[in-house]
Amino acid sequence: MSLTGKAAAAVMKLLTGKPPKSAEELLAKARKYNSRNAFAMPSDKKAFYRRETIQKNTDLLIVRSKKFADEPEKAVLFIFGAGGTMNAWKPHLMMVRSIADRTNSEVFMPLYPLCTDASVSAAVETAYEAYRRILEDYSPERIVITGDSSGGACCLALISEINKRGGELPMPRLAILHSPSGVPHNDDSWERMELQSRRDGSGTMPLVRFFPEICRHGEEVPEYMIHPALGDYRNAPETYIYYSADETLASLGQDIEAAYNAAGAKLHISYTPGMMHCFSAYPAFPESRKACDEWIAAINSI
Repeated sequence: MSLTGKAAAAVMKLLTGKPPKSAEELLAKARKYNSRNAFAMPSDKKAFYRRETIQKNTDLLIVRSKKFADEPEKAVLFIFGAGGTMNAWKPHLMMVRSIADRTNSEVFMPLYPLCTDASVSAAVETAYEAYRRILEDYSPERIVITGDSSGGACCLALISEINKRGGELPMPRLAILHSPSGVPHNDDSWERMELQSRRDGSGTMPLVRFFPEICRHGEEVPEYMIHPALGDYRNAPETYIYYSADETLASLGQDIEAAYNAAGAKLHISYTPGMMHCFSAYPAFPESRKACDEWIAAINSI
């Protein structure tokens, strides 16, 4: 493991701090963050930005690179993470611009309803409608869906949602997921996560226990939106998943892989030792650059 990788992992642990003691405490912190981070159109000159409104008055930020004279060749649906509760659109702009710059893609980032105010089904519905919007301009063979943490989980749920609705929309070409989150679906899965959490000092395990309450938000929601192992991955796009071998959520990988295999879908899943959560999203040190170069190459291959 590189020195920069070790340093990044150490900093991440310091920044994470103590986990909240209840779902209410977690939501209170998220609402405080959101009150200071309402969406505003980016004012930098690093990319071309525009905004559209899709269903239920939800904003869709669309980003194009300034580095290409030609029209974008493909589209990327980017679902940002942060537990599905924090409006973390701004910290993800660098990644969105990087994707646009390195792949000549038009990147669509929905500002979906958060679980502070709605169930996770509202976020999945927004992702579905954003994907429908992209299909107006791009063939499915030229579309990639991607997301980090809860955003990656939303992408998995989107695949299941497409199948649930009888395939009224075609599947995209690729899915690229960074440390997708979720909740174990049975006792064996919970036990495996408990064991895995001993390698992870981030305090993720208490948060996972709050996820079902937060995701449901008092409503009944499909189980695949909470438990990725229960997803319907028939005809799923070729999928790349990246986990740190030492993060708590990596224990979900075995169940996701089993579900993909049962559906006959193609999955590439990797576990890199010593890394932090979502390390593969940004090329900050050798290990993350290697992962980044791989999934960027996958996008450029279509």
